[in-house]
Amino acid sequence: MEDITGPGTIDQLVADARTRQHEANPRLIRDWTQAGLLDYPTRRPAGKGHGSLPALYAEEQRKLFLTLLHHRPTTRIRGLAKIPVGLWLYFGDSYVPLRQARLAMTTWLGDSRTSLRGARETAQEMLLSLDNPAASEAARRHLRTVISDSAYTGKVDFRELEAATRAVFEPGHHRVRRAVGHPAAPLLVDSVIQSIKARVHAVKKLNAGEISDEQFNLARHTHLVSFADYIVLQPFLAAQAPATNPDMYEPATAEATLNRACGDLLTSLGLVSMFPQRAAEIAKAPIPSFNWAT
Repeated sequence: MEDITGPGTIDQLVADARTRQHEANPRLIRDWTQAGLLDYPTRRPAGKGHGSLPALYAEEQRKLFLTLLHHRPTTRIRGLAKIPVGLWLYFGDSYVPLRQARLAMTTWLGDSRTSLRGARETAQEMLLSLDNPAASEAARRHLRTVISDSAYTGKVDFRELEAATRAVFEPGHHRVRRAVGHPAAPLLVDSVIQSIKARVHAVKKLNAGEISDEQFNLARHTHLVSFADYIVLQPFLAAQAPATNPDMYEPATAEATLNRACGDLLTSLGLVSMFPQRAAEIAKAPIPSFNWAT
């Protein structure tokens, strides 16, 4: 994308796409802007009494548009929304502004309040990175139902949620609390329950419009601090992953991390909202820099 320099009009975005054999038109760009896949362009007044000049999309948005088009043939809108969210989460407002990331998060979540189908899709997305290969399909299905009902109604029965989560992550371990993985970072069902509770809580707060920009930025900060620690430990943890779940500690590649971005941000938003003092303590550490695995 070295030839993409400077901001461009909507017609230039269409031309960028067609130069690379992608189908695109102004309607698609406007639809994607409303969904948060792209940011709104900057309006340009032409002077008093002269109307306005064509609005401009930032250079980063022109490049993002081409990235989205590249993934479009195999990825639905909700999946594409992970890209701008991930760019904001890991690279900040200079790549994707928070206002756009918020819209993209809403697109990824779907409108779980207006249809059970949307709520079920939300539940499915929320559980993509949280699973136990030993769990029965019936237990997984019940957990999805509990989460989708919570997303649809806005009411959370945490006791039922915990029981459904344990049925997935502790099948056959009713009295003994199970932990697997490296002792330095074991997968405890209690931590999984906390993550799912945080995600359900965040969905409820987001749907109610009760998550502030300050909380988004704090969630980003705390996630990056924790994520940097994971990158350092990951090779040692992966070497001792259990045979039943060898991918428990996956490498922090750019692709894998972007795929998890919305779920990770949702967890962090929930934790920041539920435990603000703890989040403030974590955020005392500076935002780290890190290198991606290939």
